[in-house]
Amino acid sequence: MKKIIFAIVFLLLTFILFAQVERHEVVVTNIEVSARVLDGNQFVDNLTIEDLEVYEDGVLQKIEALYLVKKSKIEREETLKRYNPALSRHYYLLFQTTDYNPKMEEAINYFIHQVLQPEDTLMIWTPIKRYNLPSRAIKTMPRETISKEMQKIVRKDTNIGAMQYRDLMKDLKQIVRAISSSSGAEMSTMRDMETDSSSSMFGIEILLPRYRETLQKMEDLRIVNDKMLIQFANILKRQEGENIVFFFYQREFRPEIQSSTLNRMMSIYQDDPNIMGGLQDLFQAYHRDIEFETDKIKEAFADSSILFNFIYMNKTPENVSGIYMREQSEDVFSTLSEAAKATGGVIDNSQNPAVGFKNALDASQYYYILYYSPKNYTRDGKFKRITVKVKNKDYRIRHRVGYYAK
Repeated sequence: MKKIIFAIVFLLLTFILFAQVERHEVVVTNIEVSARVLDGNQFVDNLTIEDLEVYEDGVLQKIEALYLVKKSKIEREETLKRYNPALSRHYYLLFQTTDYNPKMEEAINYFIHQVLQPEDTLMIWTPIKRYNLPSRAIKTMPRETISKEMQKIVRKDTNIGAMQYRDLMKDLKQIVRAISSSSGAEMSTMRDMETDSSSSMFGIEILLPRYRETLQKMEDLRIVNDKMLIQFANILKRQEGENIVFFFYQREFRPEIQSSTLNRMMSIYQDDPNIMGGLQDLFQAYHRDIEFETDKIKEAFADSSILFNFIYMNKTPENVSGIYMREQSEDVFSTLSEAAKATGGVIDNSQNPAVGFKNALDASQYYYILYYSPKNYTRDGKFKRITVKVKNKDYRIRHRVGYYAK
């Protein structure tokens, strides 16, 4: 499923390169920063240029313009030098889930009815394909019709796209129960008897490599890597205006053999080098390295000026006799949470995507746009770190953390 959704992201590369007009390459001398200033959870909308400070690599900069934006309209401006900020809003909704959550209907309904404006654009990626909602449809179709159709698409594509994942999960559970039974572990409940009509006929020397192979197949579905994330950010950098991304990602687990069972197997088969070798390979598979280069991803996302919001859909692991359900999404959660922070986006970690989506949407509606010209600017390709402060106030400020001087 994951291979599909991120392959689709690369189809977008071709789409945008040919369907959009590219920006002309210019030397970056004027830097734009979107800043969301919060007192608790309340947006602070009465700040002036004199209230704010911008630092680049620790050096105080002169703010040349301030624009207060509500939705896609400038509500107030202060300018020492006039700019023309691009305020068009482009929404990107990415769904990477293995189970359809009915709360998504509430989330989608809120977005379509309360947030999406006629001049906005919307692209949706499901586990199956990419959908582009034409601006004509946003302007002319009833909102209820758009909402219902979008709910239908997300529900259907999630169920179809996760089919391979669910099949592998079922196979892993059966194999683990068969391994546990063969090592003398007690299995409880009638539910476990479905285990093993297909698996229990095999000996441990067959079950172990079969288990490793199935684990690898599940791992191969996880094609979220550094290169793909960075290229995704670079694609959106070409699109002018506010690029607002919502990534819905569901917590994942994989079935593992319980440690007590592994210890018992190490004792039982200590004189069998083939099985002991298989167990050692299994230990290595259980301790896979985290491959994300988080700093590079954070910098690429910040440099692209996107607002990346990470909606992490928590769920409780199954309680299955003889199986330890280990979380396998901690690397993705850590990296994408840092990416969201680096862009000024929202991170939500709950079992209710409707609440997380609504909070992130509401937080994206109001912001300041600040402009400054860096002192002693050099086009050295290095990442320049940006810090925004409010004088004499302890407000929480969300903004991108920097840019590449290219």
